[in-house]
Amino acid sequence: MEFWLDSINMTIIKHASELGILTGVTTNPAILSRSSEKFECVIENLIAFQSGKVAVQVVENEYASIIKQAKKLAAISDRIVVKIPAVDDGLRAIATLEGENIATLATTIFESRQIVMASLCGATYAAPYLNRIEMSTGGAFEISKKSEKIIRTYGFKTRILAAAVKSVEQFMRCAELGVSAVTVSDDIYHALFASNGDIVCSLEKFDLAWASNAGMRESQFFALD
Repeated sequence: MEFWLDSINMTIIKHASELGILTGVTTNPAILSRSSEKFECVIENLIAFQSGKVAVQVVENEYASIIKQAKKLAAISDRIVVKIPAVDDGLRAIATLEGENIATLATTIFESRQIVMASLCGATYAAPYLNRIEMSTGGAFEISKKSEKIIRTYGFKTRILAAAVKSVEQFMRCAELGVSAVTVSDDIYHALFASNGDIVCSLEKFDLAWASNAGMRESQFFALD
C-alpha cells in the first residue's frame, strides 16, 4: 500500500520520509491557502524535504486552461502529479496529459463511475473522498472495493488513492480491503504512532521489572556513554 501525506507540515513530512514509508505528498487549494509562504516556495520545499511525488491541483475548470496550468506545474519537477477534478473538461484534460506522459490524479471523486471514467482516460491515480462519501451517501469502502476489482479486471494502470481518511479505523479498513494507496492528514499520522492504555501498562511493567534487579540495571552493556 502506498502511503501519502495530505500535508504541508515539513516536520511531519520529514519524519515520514526518514522512516522510508512516504510515497508522496498531496495538496489541494484549501491546504495551500493555509500557508503564509508563496506557492512556489511551498512546492519547492515539498520537493526538497522528501524524495517522493508531490500532487498539486489545478485551479482552472475549462479544458484549455487546465492543460496550460497542468503543463506549468509538471515543468516544476518530474515528481509532480497534477490533480484534476474528475468531471467534464477535467477528464478530457486527464486523457490529453497522460497521452503526453504527464502524470495525473483524478480528484473530487464521490462515485465509482468517476473512477471508471478516470481509469478509461488513463489517470495515474484516482482519489475517492472516503470520509466525505461515508458522511454523504455511505458505502465508501464498497465503492473502493468494487473499483479496485474493476481496475484489476480490465488491467487499467490507475491506482486508487483513498483520500480524506479521517480515522485510524478508516485507514486500517483501507489496508484490509487492499486499497492501492492512502493519504492521511497530520492528525491521523500522529494517531498511527500513538500508544494506548494497554501498551503504556506493558511498557511500565518492563521498566519496573528491570529497575527491580540491580545486576541487570547496572549492566555496562546498556550504558549510553
